[in-house]
Amino acid sequence: MSQNSTTELVCETFDAYKITRFMHEDEGYFSFSPVIVQIGLVTLLKTIFQFLLMPFGQQRFVSEILGGIAISPSFLGHIGRINKYLFAPRSVLILDTFEVLGLIFVLFLLSMRMDIDVVRKCGKLSVVIGLASFVVPTVITTVMVSYLSGFFKLDQDLHKEVYVMAVLISTSSFQVVFSILEDLKLLNSELGRLALSSSMISGLFSWSFSVFLADVNEATSFGSKKSIMLEHISRIPLVMVIVFTFRPMMSWMVRQTPEGQPLKQSYILIISTMVLLSGFFGEINGHHYLFGPLLLGLATPNSPQLNSSLMEKIGTFVDSFLVPCFLVGVGRRINLFITTFKLLAFVQALIFISTLTKLAAIVVTSLYYKMPFRDALSLGIILNCKGFVDTLLYNAANKFEGLKTEFFSILVVTAMLQSVFVTLLVRLLYDPSRRYIAYTTRTIQNTGLHSELQIIACLHQQDDVPPIINVLEATNPTRESPITIYVLNLKRLIEGTLPLFISHKLNGSSSSEKIDSVGNAFCRFEQENRDLVTVQCFTSFAPYATMHDDVCTLALEKGASLVIVPFQRSDSPSLRAANRNILGKAPCSVALLINRGNLDRHILSDRLTMKVCVVFIGGADDRETLAYAQRMSGHPNIRLTVLRLVSEDQTINDLIERRRNLSMINEFSLSNNDCPRVSYKEEMVEQGNDTVRLLGAMCNDFDLIMVGRRHDPDSSQLMGLSEWGEIDQDVGVIGDIMASKDCECKASILVVQQQASVVVEMIQSQKYISVPNSDR
Repeated sequence: MSQNSTTELVCETFDAYKITRFMHEDEGYFSFSPVIVQIGLVTLLKTIFQFLLMPFGQQRFVSEILGGIAISPSFLGHIGRINKYLFAPRSVLILDTFEVLGLIFVLFLLSMRMDIDVVRKCGKLSVVIGLASFVVPTVITTVMVSYLSGFFKLDQDLHKEVYVMAVLISTSSFQVVFSILEDLKLLNSELGRLALSSSMISGLFSWSFSVFLADVNEATSFGSKKSIMLEHISRIPLVMVIVFTFRPMMSWMVRQTPEGQPLKQSYILIISTMVLLSGFFGEINGHHYLFGPLLLGLATPNSPQLNSSLMEKIGTFVDSFLVPCFLVGVGRRINLFITTFKLLAFVQALIFISTLTKLAAIVVTSLYYKMPFRDALSLGIILNCKGFVDTLLYNAANKFEGLKTEFFSILVVTAMLQSVFVTLLVRLLYDPSRRYIAYTTRTIQNTGLHSELQIIACLHQQDDVPPIINVLEATNPTRESPITIYVLNLKRLIEGTLPLFISHKLNGSSSSEKIDSVGNAFCRFEQENRDLVTVQCFTSFAPYATMHDDVCTLALEKGASLVIVPFQRSDSPSLRAANRNILGKAPCSVALLINRGNLDRHILSDRLTMKVCVVFIGGADDRETLAYAQRMSGHPNIRLTVLRLVSEDQTINDLIERRRNLSMINEFSLSNNDCPRVSYKEEMVEQGNDTVRLLGAMCNDFDLIMVGRRHDPDSSQLMGLSEWGEIDQDVGVIGDIMASKDCECKASILVVQQQASVVVEMIQSQKYISVPNSDR
């Protein structure tokens, strides 16, 4: 119990009239109606602040704390009549019950996000940064407490509180780091993964140190080492129940749930009961009621299917009802009017020292391991962020460790301000797409015909497997030019769950994750093309907003020349945005595959002929398309037709582009001059209408039509098409024509974009159609 708290009357006779009546001469008379008003008021204010801060990209935590502060004794609660009504003793008892219930579920959901496997697999850099970010600021801040206490002449009875505060402000919480990375859409970035693993290490050490200090404090208070030992022994039954009963039950629930389906409602109710029972067992064993839910969350199987279902079902109720109860409790304890300048200056000096030493420790350690300075500085700022979990710790210290209300008020407000500035600084300093800019050419055109080709094949659903395999088979792997395929199965992750990147081994190694039906299909493809094709499968669980990070990172690390992505006009806006991010940021060429159903069966593996057409107008993307077709032309079961659309107006302003186009056409013609399966045609067109008419007449003669994505919209071949309506920028002008319903094209379409860094002249020129950066 805090030394600032007061004892209120608890025992009273129940009167239903008291619960329902709204107006009374005594505001302290009310019990439940203030609770409804408090929750509704905090939710309303939180929503208003969130809407106002949305243009600035601030975290949800900021609006939540502002909502709590708004009803605190520092603002609305400062008005006597409102304070007496909102914080009536009878209503506070009800609210405290809801707050405890909320903390139980919140801590379970927060700890559920932590993946112990990530801690075991952490690299040396993560471990060193995690240790340095906790040990250095804790030691220096604790040492400086004595000096600052004497300098500001603090009372001796605050000796214990200032040391508790020094430890609290030096900690880094994984859950807070996760939240800011999620809001900044940096979860899948290189910096995000390092920050998550480092914060896990730092959090484990800080929690262990806090438990050690609590045990030392109890041993000092009671003077009995035996009681401390018995306390630790009494935790064993709870641990056994959670690890050997609750965890296997949850694993069984996951196995009983079909892949891609959410957990049954009955399973959610059983897990909710487990959470409450773990808190109850911890309480009757003499431990804190949060110990059991914390342990259960850590023991929860790391299954995206399970985590997403729990976050979607339980998380919604917690965020909408129980979290506002906690915010009301926090706001009730914030009173800036009783804060003196001396205490404010002392706390701010202590926070400044802790923040500066932590930042220095992280930056110096990162620079020692050859990390770029901007990235090291961004990492240090992120790990200095404060959030919901820190407020929870401050609240617990205020309740159970006697932390003064003045200190608590300053810490909560400062945590909110830190979150504001951290978000702004990280947005200013760090751009994850910067590392995807390739300084070497990674295109099919630049990869020799007799060189190995690296391809990233992305999948959104199982139906994407047959058409992707058909295109890969058409790429014509040979002993002189083998193909290495990195299959990336992209899975949408529910907000609030930890992103995963899983590597599968097709050789059945026990160290790999279990391969699924998608992996089996590509395994068969590899076996059918032994020594010609090498396949490695990955699965990425990520939100659509950051899904491109895994694709771009894999392409960069593997030195890929092409990324193939399935595309449909019916895709959700979020999925379209993810594809747009890949187009805009991939460090290599990208191809969008629009399947019309004719590639659902394995054409080439059945020794059937695939008819392929390349539409060539000119430009870097068309040259990349022709280079890809050049590889296909060697396949014995492919009949390739190159259709070049030539305008009667041969004036081309860019002579370099014209020379490059002619050189590519001549090279292709010479290479396939004697091949009866390859034909070359030229068609004269005067304007865009002629192009549409020509493409519509020939499109159903082929199984696959390959087109470039970007062209000069002022060219005669495309003149007037922009007036037809809005062009789908994702697939370009020609791709939009072929994919439109008016064209009635039954052939599948492959839209190719050459690596962006290669076509610098196209990016700088306003006359070329390019994809704008998607909202982040």
